[in-house]
Amino acid sequence: MLRLLKKLLCILIINLNFFGISNTTSTNRTIPCSITESNDSVTFDCSARHLDRIPSPTIYTSNSVKLLLSQNLIKTIEKPNSFQDWENLTKIDLNWNHYSKLRLYNPNICKRGLEINNETFANLTKLEILLIDHNYLCEIPSGLPGSIKILSLQYNNIFLINKTSFSGYRHLKEIYIGNNCYYGNSCPGALHIENDTFSELKELTILNLSFNNLGKVPHNLPTSLKKLYLSNNRLKVISTEDFKNLVNLEVLYLSGNCPRCFNAAYPCEPCPGKRFLEIDDFAFQFLKNLTVLHLGSTSLTSVSKTWFQNITQLKELNLRLNYLVTEIATAEFVSFLPSLEILDLSYNYNQKAYPNNINISDNFSKLGSLKELHIQGYVFKDITSKNLAPLTKLSKLKILNLSVNFVWQVDFKVFEKFSSLAIIYLSENRITPYSERSNKSQAIQAFYNSQQNKTQYNLTYNGIEHRSTIPSEIVIPVSNLVKPECSAYGKALDLSRNSIFFIEPEEFRPFSDVACLNLSSNGIGQDLEGGEFIYFPKLAYLDLSYNKLDFASIGAFQELKQLEVLDVSYNQHYFTVQSVTHHLKFIENLDKLSVLNLSWNEISTLTESQINSFSLKELRFAGNRLDVLWKNGDKRYLNLFHNFTNLSILDISYNRLQTIPDEAVCLLPANLTELYLHHNGLIFFGWKNLTCFRNLKILDLSHNRITMIMAHLSKYTNSLETLIISHNYIQELADAFLIKLSSLTNLDLSYNHIQHINKSIFLSGNDNYLKVLRLKGNPFECTCEIIEFLNWINNNNVNIPRLATDVICATPEKWKKHGIISFDIHACNVDLIALIMFLLSFILIIPLTILPLMSSLFYWDIWYIYHWCVAKLKYSKVPNSETIYDAFITYDDNDPAVSDWVFNELCHQLENKVDKHILLCLEERDWEPGKAIIDNIAESINHSKKTLFVLTKKYVKSGKFRTAFYMAMQKLMDENQDVIVIVLLQPVLQHSQYLRMRKKICKSSILEWPKNPYAKSLFWQKMKNVLLTENISRYNNLYTDSIAVVR
Repeated sequence: MLRLLKKLLCILIINLNFFGISNTTSTNRTIPCSITESNDSVTFDCSARHLDRIPSPTIYTSNSVKLLLSQNLIKTIEKPNSFQDWENLTKIDLNWNHYSKLRLYNPNICKRGLEINNETFANLTKLEILLIDHNYLCEIPSGLPGSIKILSLQYNNIFLINKTSFSGYRHLKEIYIGNNCYYGNSCPGALHIENDTFSELKELTILNLSFNNLGKVPHNLPTSLKKLYLSNNRLKVISTEDFKNLVNLEVLYLSGNCPRCFNAAYPCEPCPGKRFLEIDDFAFQFLKNLTVLHLGSTSLTSVSKTWFQNITQLKELNLRLNYLVTEIATAEFVSFLPSLEILDLSYNYNQKAYPNNINISDNFSKLGSLKELHIQGYVFKDITSKNLAPLTKLSKLKILNLSVNFVWQVDFKVFEKFSSLAIIYLSENRITPYSERSNKSQAIQAFYNSQQNKTQYNLTYNGIEHRSTIPSEIVIPVSNLVKPECSAYGKALDLSRNSIFFIEPEEFRPFSDVACLNLSSNGIGQDLEGGEFIYFPKLAYLDLSYNKLDFASIGAFQELKQLEVLDVSYNQHYFTVQSVTHHLKFIENLDKLSVLNLSWNEISTLTESQINSFSLKELRFAGNRLDVLWKNGDKRYLNLFHNFTNLSILDISYNRLQTIPDEAVCLLPANLTELYLHHNGLIFFGWKNLTCFRNLKILDLSHNRITMIMAHLSKYTNSLETLIISHNYIQELADAFLIKLSSLTNLDLSYNHIQHINKSIFLSGNDNYLKVLRLKGNPFECTCEIIEFLNWINNNNVNIPRLATDVICATPEKWKKHGIISFDIHACNVDLIALIMFLLSFILIIPLTILPLMSSLFYWDIWYIYHWCVAKLKYSKVPNSETIYDAFITYDDNDPAVSDWVFNELCHQLENKVDKHILLCLEERDWEPGKAIIDNIAESINHSKKTLFVLTKKYVKSGKFRTAFYMAMQKLMDENQDVIVIVLLQPVLQHSQYLRMRKKICKSSILEWPKNPYAKSLFWQKMKNVLLTENISRYNNLYTDSIAVVR
């Protein structure tokens, strides 16, 4: 009883607290931001927190404060309220605030997004960076502080910029106003920029005006500019005067002006006339410091060598998406690019042309500094030594990209002539296997012969621990063409997404120095017997994913003595075929293999039940069928991973494991440090089995159906550092389940069903070792019982991500969607509870003491007096209702045929033709508009002598019929008046007991619409008789003689 009273009391107090009795002071816990401090600055990251206003800050002393407010719901920023509590702000990020659809459909485009009042930022004297992208702004905010250095207003509705837009902001260094007027944001014409708009910004170094439909280069740009972005505008001519003053310019983007519209990925309009961007021969003559020039998608058919006469420092040139096949064959311009390091000539193909070879000018050999060359989308058939001869002289060339060229055949010997290539990228072609010889080479045959004389499999551990090493000199390419973890091993060859369905070793003879090979997505379906990669002696990383490999032989990959990483994921083709040999024994031949990816192969059966490896450190086995391999009663594969003695990382997620046999868990490698079991549908996890892993640090059990965590986890593990158990069905946490578990620092309990957390669950003070606790998505019950947990949060330095915004209450209703940390713990202080408990107990105890005494002494007297009083007070005679109508007609007014019958037949016959006028009550004619239907029905029945039901099959199923019928029956009960008359327009309720009984007692009150038209007159006469006489007078005496009817 006391516990119940306490709960009721707490709910009362919470309700009072909700209406204003709370402490609103922001702290590190209550502010809806992540706070990061570094050196002399502090960052408040409040992005994506569903905020509709600027939050109040905590107390801080830093001289540099960054406030990130992107992806929120802020509608208006006013002066001076919004930032009045924020001091020393140096950066504000207001990018991409989201709004309701109703707001976005506002015909005034300036009212669709963020509204910023004038002078809002004026008092922020230290503000240097202001980002307001994606906010539907129609003008540049006025009154910015003079300290502003970086201003970004991209993806808005700013269509006019004049000299006053930036007046007073002389320290501006970077301006971004791109994407304000383009196909993705329709506008009237183009962004209008008045002359000399930027001329006074003497410190401006970066200006982005891309995607603004500009028809000309703005005049009088400041000489301080180093980067200028004018891509995807409507520039048609670049004159000598356009960049005359930009002597310090280093980066210039002119791509997308007069674009190549064939197969364009966006709405594209070609330039009229010559269709290409007309660039004056001397347009770049003053840009001596230019290092990056982008002229992609400008429909160029030639490249003038004069452009580059004075820009000898150019390092990156982008000419992709043009029409330069002929220019590539001559390429006189490259003679003036001695410092060029990156050249992109991709997608310059001629339409409907498919030449046999690529025609590269000998002038390319003059690019002595070139490091990257990209020629995608040239579209040709063969790669030969003659084709690429000019490139073989480039001693510094590191990356050669010839992908997406639909190449059929490649003479791989040509790549032996490149002295320093680090990445050969031939992906997305049509390269097919072929061999210059009909039989296997002598070297291959010798390899097979040598293997026959050796012991094929050594299953005995020799005590030597194999360790994988990464070369000390790692080449990190600028491009992301190849996975960094692959190219880190050395020279990379990417042949992915081709048609190499069969590996012929002789083809790869020139690649003896390749350490990273990608053959994914080639449809390779052969049985690898060993020897296929004999000409890759240095191969350390091999990607064979997305193929159809047949693991029928146990000698696969045995020639790869240096292989450390093998990816054979997504090769499920043969693994899904029953009764086919599935060998994984090849793993035992790879002495240096440290990472193996077997994921998403649907492996449900294997030829071997146990595999040995002394080198493997990481095994990815997600997306297979361990639920089949470890099915109940089948113990063959329980030892599958046991002899991977060096394994530290094991991923067996997505294996449909609802349960895991305890024996299988303890037969996993004992040296595991990371175990991933997420997305399995696990109903139960044997926590006691953690004793089998003495080094386990990360355990991921997320996205399962686990309902409990065992108490005293420290009894079973003392090494676990991270436990991820999010997206499960946990409702309660065992008391002190973390006691003495000093190793655990990161616990993820998000998206469970936790409502209460006691203080005994998470330890405090020196006994608390948690650093990160994730609780998002749990339905917390915000009553006084949560105070203990809130005190624990405030008294322990544990990071709870998104505590103020995403760790929220689910009940009671008034606290729903409020952060639990905002609950005022003072509302439940002990003194107030004690006072209210005393008053409640006094009020309850006195009656509970007196009532039993009175009941014992005067029980019968009290009982008699009580019922006598109740009878006197509540008794009243039911008054007869005043009748106005002779009959209330209820029918299916949604059925046009029925409505027509009622108005044109029934009303006509009863109201117009009879001698005695019969007054009918009809819904569509006599009901009071605006009144509830049930009130109209009740009033119509009470004010009518009879209630006539016109029944059809559809109407008897409606709620309206049931309501009217029950009310008519209620009148019989209350007033002893039988007012029901039934007309059957259709044969309905044939099996109704009520209808059958009524036919026996008062047959004349049930009328059927005759099928014979000559019987209609008799029908109407019966109807008149029934409506003008009382039903009781027409009862059958055979059934009513024994019943006393009291009226």
